[in-house]
Amino acid sequence: MPMRGESAAKGASASTTVTRPKPASHGAFFGAQYLMGLQIFVRLATFSMNMLVIYIAGRKAFGVASVRFELLLSTILFLSREGMRNALLRVNVSSSSNSSPRSRLNKRPLEQEQRIINAALIPIAAGMAMAGCLYWMYASRSAQSPESLSNKSAPYYRLSLIVYIVAAWVELCVEPLFVLSRAHVLFKLQAKCEGIAVSCRCAAVVATLLLGHYFTIAEADNNPLRLLAFAAGQMAYAVAIVAAFVRYMASELDYPIWMCYMPRKIVRSDAGLENSYIGRSLGSLAATFVGQSLIKHFLTQGDSMVMAKFATTDEMGIFAFVSNYGSIPARVIFLPLEEASRAVFSKTAAAVNSQDLSKRPAADDKANARDARQVLTVLGKLQLLLGAILTVFGTLYSPILASLARQTDAAVGQALAAYCLYLPLMGLNGFLEAFVHSVASRSQLVRINTWMVGFTVVYMVLAVYVLHRLGLGSAGIIFANMLNMGLRIIYCRVFISAWFARLGIAAPQLSAMLPHPAVIGTCLGSGAVIVAISAAFSHLQNSTVFQLLMLALGGALGTAVLASIWLYEQPFIRSVRRLRSGNLGSIKTS
Repeated sequence: MPMRGESAAKGASASTTVTRPKPASHGAFFGAQYLMGLQIFVRLATFSMNMLVIYIAGRKAFGVASVRFELLLSTILFLSREGMRNALLRVNVSSSSNSSPRSRLNKRPLEQEQRIINAALIPIAAGMAMAGCLYWMYASRSAQSPESLSNKSAPYYRLSLIVYIVAAWVELCVEPLFVLSRAHVLFKLQAKCEGIAVSCRCAAVVATLLLGHYFTIAEADNNPLRLLAFAAGQMAYAVAIVAAFVRYMASELDYPIWMCYMPRKIVRSDAGLENSYIGRSLGSLAATFVGQSLIKHFLTQGDSMVMAKFATTDEMGIFAFVSNYGSIPARVIFLPLEEASRAVFSKTAAAVNSQDLSKRPAADDKANARDARQVLTVLGKLQLLLGAILTVFGTLYSPILASLARQTDAAVGQALAAYCLYLPLMGLNGFLEAFVHSVASRSQLVRINTWMVGFTVVYMVLAVYVLHRLGLGSAGIIFANMLNMGLRIIYCRVFISAWFARLGIAAPQLSAMLPHPAVIGTCLGSGAVIVAISAAFSHLQNSTVFQLLMLALGGALGTAVLASIWLYEQPFIRSVRRLRSGNLGSIKTS
């Protein structure tokens, strides 16, 4: 038995075959509740911290840290580890369950565990090299910045930059433990470790800002430690998450924790199999995913790149405020669902690609594909329901929420409303791409990368045009993102249809994902009521009492929408429950 604790309970019922739809989906979607709980905690903690940060350090410093520094951090982390993480999702740890007893006796990782460890050590070395290159690029460009990021306008900029880069590398040191925990579906452990790390980050940021505020008697927008505080917080997060994973994974592993950082060549006793560290197939797949992650990084961080190059610090502050607060639904709901669905699709559908395409698909392959189709349908309907709520309530209440957060600029409300329109597209694209990346072959991944390059070019050109030429600010960047996301959704839809057609199975239908007409009518009616009352009392728009009353009205109307979902979407609700329990075969959405 490779793991103790949580995995022991799972191991009793898990199959040792390559394709295990029910256990995989059970572990993934049941474990997603822990990721959702983590994201709720993270967003609440981050929301509270950011409100205090804006009050103490000012919106401009918040924008610089959230755009420039976070872009640096995400570049190092994403490009170093994302491709390898996606490739390792396809390594089936349970296939090592029949390894020789000698490895267990010697307390050493099993074959597939060692393969994961060997591969997970690569991002640590890659991150170190990338960190040095990026520091040179950032440091050389900062001296030429029109807003001189090396003088009094941004004190301790270079020191903050160094701390951020070192923190990124420290965080990469958790990779062997993280991928092992994900391979064994230990989502509860991941949530616990990341929750501890987020708490440490928030505490470090606030403590450093308060130190600069009170001991130097600084004004709100002139705190000398305003940038260094974010760097200190990131370092605290990195150290804490490594320490937490070491502490909790030590009780889950059957071997010493230091073995997770020792590469070892895998000696194959079977004739015709080569000895290697990670294997040619995994190495080739990882290289393909690394190339894809480079393109995906430009797609996901393209807005930050454009903002860092062409936007003022005030525009960065608006963008940071909107992306941090507007992304709460994406972080709390969409991201855990995407992670869980990626794990499910990798286990239930990827095996189909291993079959000879010239032969008729086996019954098991068709069954796996039908399960994947049911999951896609359920997730699609869930995203459309959430999208309807966000489109109506998010766009109409954005100005009020911005005002209550002491952001009275009209640009903030407009950007927040645009983000609410963008969120449903983000949610749809998330699980569609999770499916595509999980089932695509290496040649298909190369073709996908080519299309993504085209989408990246279109997005970057449009983003620069709307920001630099049209002067639309953060709202223009978000609208460019919407076009980009729409193109990616269309491509995924075409790919998914072709994939199911190859197996002779009907692809998921949009009609099965649409909310019940009564639910749509309730959403539209709620929006009409909000618009009518806002227009009738437009002279009270800036009154705090009126804004609170409007929020109460929104709560009542939102309850009515949820009640309509409960009344008219019972088949869908039962499907979600079955999906959570891993019973994919009985899922029905209507």
